[in-house]
Amino acid sequence: MLQYHIHKDGSFDITGSCIELTGCYPAVNEIPVRPVKTVTSEGSIIYTLPDGKISIMLRKDGQERIAVCCSAEGLAGIHDLEIFGAAYAAQAEKVFVQGLGMEGPSGVYDLGTDVPDSFGLTAWCRGKNAMIAYAEDHRRYTTVFRTGTRKTYGGKSTEISAGFNLEGTAKEETELPVLFLEESDDLMTGLQDCAGKIARAMHARTPAQPLFFWGSWYHAYENMDRRMLDDYLKDMKSRPEFPFSCVEIDAGYAACPGDWLTASHHWPDGMQEAANAITDAGYRAGIWVAPFIVGENSRLYREHPDWVIRKTDGSPLSQLQCYTEPKLWGVRDSNYYVLDASHPDALAYIRTVFSTLKEWGYTFFKTDFMLWNMQDTSLVLRYRDDLTSVEIVRMVLETIREAIGEESCLLGCIAPFMPFIGFADGMRIAGDCGAKWDGAYGPRNLLRELPADMYFNHVFWQNDPDAMLIRDFDTQFTKEEAVSLTLLQALSGGAVSTSDPTVRLSEERKRLLRFVVPHGIHMPEMPSFGSDKREIFLLHRLDQGMLLFVMNPTEDPVVAHYRISEITGESGWYQTEYDLQKDRDPMSVQEDFFIRDLAPHASVLLFLTKKPMRNMPENLWEW
Repeated sequence: MLQYHIHKDGSFDITGSCIELTGCYPAVNEIPVRPVKTVTSEGSIIYTLPDGKISIMLRKDGQERIAVCCSAEGLAGIHDLEIFGAAYAAQAEKVFVQGLGMEGPSGVYDLGTDVPDSFGLTAWCRGKNAMIAYAEDHRRYTTVFRTGTRKTYGGKSTEISAGFNLEGTAKEETELPVLFLEESDDLMTGLQDCAGKIARAMHARTPAQPLFFWGSWYHAYENMDRRMLDDYLKDMKSRPEFPFSCVEIDAGYAACPGDWLTASHHWPDGMQEAANAITDAGYRAGIWVAPFIVGENSRLYREHPDWVIRKTDGSPLSQLQCYTEPKLWGVRDSNYYVLDASHPDALAYIRTVFSTLKEWGYTFFKTDFMLWNMQDTSLVLRYRDDLTSVEIVRMVLETIREAIGEESCLLGCIAPFMPFIGFADGMRIAGDCGAKWDGAYGPRNLLRELPADMYFNHVFWQNDPDAMLIRDFDTQFTKEEAVSLTLLQALSGGAVSTSDPTVRLSEERKRLLRFVVPHGIHMPEMPSFGSDKREIFLLHRLDQGMLLFVMNPTEDPVVAHYRISEITGESGWYQTEYDLQKDRDPMSVQEDFFIRDLAPHASVLLFLTKKPMRNMPENLWEW
C-alpha cells in the first residue's frame, strides 16, 4: 500500500511495497525551486518564492492510489513545472516508457541505459512489481516523465522527475492536472488499469469491432489512380472471403498538399466520383488527409501565407524539405509548412475540408502527420500565443469530429497519443512498413511498439499496427517473415489492413489473408512482458480453446520454452501447430511442455484444445 511522508524542508517521499521515491521536490524550468519560506502540514506544502507561490497537496483516494495536486501563483509565462524534479528511485531495476506518439520509442528499459522521456505515464519496476505514475487529464498540457542515472559517492542512483510542459502559457494562477501514483504486482495489468482510468476521464470512444480495411499506400503509393481503383474494386467484389469494410485512398490524390479538395491528374473525375465508386461497390469510402501540411506551391499557401506557423525570426517554419530526389507524393514542393490552426480562418478551412469530404461520401478519415502541430508555443510564432500545442490539436480534432459526424471513423497517424483520446476510433502505433526486414522501413519499430502499446488497445481506441504485406511479389520478405509479421499483427487484436492487390495474390497468400480476417474483439495476454525473454509471446483465451503465439524478433536463434499448464492454469491440452499448407493434415500432440528452436524472425502458432484437431482452421477466431 502506498504511503507518503512530508519532510519539514518541503521534500516528500512516496513509499510502496517494492519501490520508494525519495526526495521529491518541485522544479521550475528544470531547476529546483528556492523558496524564501516553506510551510508544511498534513498533506500539504506551500513554497513561497521571491515572485510567486507553489502549492502541493497529497492525498489518498478510494482506489488505493496517491493523488498529487499542484498549483502555482505569480509564475506567469513559465515553461515547465515539475511536481518533483529531482527524486530518487533506489529500488527500481527497470522503467516503462511511453512514447509521445507513433513510433514511440516505448517499452521497458534497464536502468543505467539511455532512457528516453516518457509521456502521459511511466512505471518504475522491480521484478514483476511496478509503481505507475500518470495523469488522467491530457486536454491542455503534455505530461513528461524523465528517468536518468546520477553518479554518487556510493556508486550510481536513479534520478526521476514528473511534470508538465506548459509551453510558456502559464497564467498568474495555474492549476496542473492531478498526478496519480499506484502500485501493481504485474506491469501489464497495472498499465491496463491506469489506461482505463485515463480513458474514462478523457471520454474515450466506445471500442468497436476491429477494422478490416484495404488502403492504397503500401503497393501503389502515390501512383494510385482511378483506373487502378476500379480494377481493384472489381476483384474485391468478386471475393466475399475478403470482407473489407472500407477502401481507403491514401496520399497522392491531391494536386498539392494542403489543397485537399483539388484532385491531381490521377483522378480526372474528382474525389467525389472516387467515393461514389467505392460506396457503389459496397464499401465505406476512406481518404487520407494531413490537416497540418501546407505545400509551398499550394493555393492555400499562395492565398493565405499568414495561416502557417512561423519561426521567431518571422520566416515560415519548414517542417520538411525535399531539395533532392525523390520528391514526395509525386508533387514538386521543396518545402512543407505547418498550418497554424490557432488562426480562426485556418480552423474554418479545416472544417470546410472535412465537411466537404463527408458530403462527397467519405466516412473513414485517416488523419496523418498530426505530430507536426506539436510545436512548442514558446518557440514559434502562432496567431495565438496563449494556447499550447495540445489545446490546438484537440481544437482541430473537435472541429474534424463535428464535421464528419459521430458515425464516421477517425484514424490517427503520426499523432500524439494522449491528446487524441476521446476523438480517435483508431491509432497507428508503429512506423511505416516496408517490403524488407532491414532498413528504415523494416519492422523493428513495429516489433518494439506493438507489445509496448498493447495495454491501451481497445481502451483508448483500437490500435493499428499498419498494413500487412502478405504478398509474395514485390517484396524481399521470406515466406517465414511474412507469415510471422502477419500473425503478430492479427493476434494483437487491433485493426487489420493490407494494400496488396488481391487479384495478384497466390492461393497460399489468399489463405493467409482469409486466416486473419477479424471476428470480434480479442485481446491477448502477454505473460512475459517486461521480462528478459527475447521472444514475443501472445496468448488468447477463446471459448473453443486457446491460441499461443511465439515469435523470435531478433537476429539470433532463440530457444523458447514454456510449461503450458503454468501459462494457462490448466493441464491436458493438445497442441496443434498452424501450417499454411492446405494439403497437410493437422497433427495434435498432448504435451504440457512447449519447446521450440526459433530461427531469426521465425514464429510458431499453436491451437490448444482439449481434443485432437481434425482439420486445420481456416480462420484464427472461428474454429
